[in-house]
Amino acid sequence: MNAATLTTDFVSAARPRAEAPKIGKGLDSDKTREAVRDFEAFFISQMFEQMYATVPVNETFGGGNAERIFRSMMIDEYGKMTAKSGGIGLTDQVMAQILRQQESDAALSSATQTQGV
Repeated sequence: MNAATLTTDFVSAARPRAEAPKIGKGLDSDKTREAVRDFEAFFISQMFEQMYATVPVNETFGGGNAERIFRSMMIDEYGKMTAKSGGIGLTDQVMAQILRQQESDAALSSATQTQGV
């Protein structure tokens, strides 16, 4: 992952959307959970990245640019494996929040339709 890709991902994620996708309206719950798990894996990878930044590079194995690239890929895989094996609970929390938000949106929508707004 490079800085340009990361910046592009954040910029596109920050753009407003007309309406958030709903799990109950044509969106697969399994795909949503997978996307949320990917988010958790990214979050965990970022935590690991900060941890590994404090670990000195062992020059015995070469160090340099190649080791930085390998370490980055290794940390990404650690994040994916950690999230897949239960993670830190972020997936369940985000899924619960998505469902609460949908319930809130549905209640607000039905209330405004009832009032004729």
